[in-house]
Amino acid sequence: MRTVAFAAVFALAALAALIGLALVDPRTVPPITGTCALILTLAALTAAVLH
Repeated sequence: MRTVAFAAVFALAALAALIGLALVDPRTVPPITGTCALILTLAALTAAVLH
């Protein structure tokens, strides 16, 4: 349960960072989005394996 909560907080923090970045400099969003998707995928995989 704690791992799933950690993954959810991690995903929300990454999403909030991406939204903040889009507000500051919209031109950097496309390259960062791919990296963010990779990080979220790894977080979800880790949560699934540890669950």
